[in-house]
Amino acid sequence: MNQQNRLLLIMDKLKEEMSLSLNDIIVITGASRDTARRDIIRLADENLVTRTYGGISLTNSFNKLDGYLERNDDFVAIKKTLAKKAAALAKKGQMTYLDVSTTVALMPQFLPKKELYTLTNSIDIADQLLRNTENKTTLLGGILDRDTRSVKGGHPLLELSKYKLNLAFLSCAGIDADGVYYAYDEDIDIKTLIRQQTEQLILLCDHTKIGLSHNFLLYDFTQVDYLITDRLLPENIAKKIGPDKIIYTSK
Repeated sequence: MNQQNRLLLIMDKLKEEMSLSLNDIIVITGASRDTARRDIIRLADENLVTRTYGGISLTNSFNKLDGYLERNDDFVAIKKTLAKKAAALAKKGQMTYLDVSTTVALMPQFLPKKELYTLTNSIDIADQLLRNTENKTTLLGGILDRDTRSVKGGHPLLELSKYKLNLAFLSCAGIDADGVYYAYDEDIDIKTLIRQQTEQLILLCDHTKIGLSHNFLLYDFTQVDYLITDRLLPENIAKKIGPDKIIYTSK
């Protein structure tokens, strides 16, 4: 069974039960434990579910499921256009931070190939930087998280506090007129520190996240230097951000 069909089965059952454990998902899909974990990560990355201890629960973004699954290939293409537009902002000689994100993870193929210094706490992004560039890359040290394939805990925070960044590229769980939201309390410390340590914070946000709130309102729009998105923003959000700070991929 391919991933799209598994996701449909999971979400159909989740609509009935409101929450599912990892073992529930294994039984529903007949997949291995590792495959079930990857399916959870995929659904959580797209804000279709909220991850809980040992499983997932339904979020307020369920109404976006059908559209997302129907345009699965297009959605990857949208992320790639966001990543390419974002990468164009990075210049040789700059120090950049790439945050854990399936959209940001597509940036290394478009970044300058040399003379860029890059930090990340994402294992996959570090791997892509090594494969696609000759730039000096630092993977922050600490505890490895199997689900997000990233480094977490106090050690990466301590390391990050020693750097002064020119640019930081992040995604988010949602945006509304009040600001930028994240899903997990573990996001708070590192995202707050990133803002403190960087000259310019660039947010990559596809249209499925516009108008969504989530668990933690972390940034107001005065803390975001540029927002890169793929569709015209609602007027109330665009006004809050300011037209000079919005970059559309279609332009």
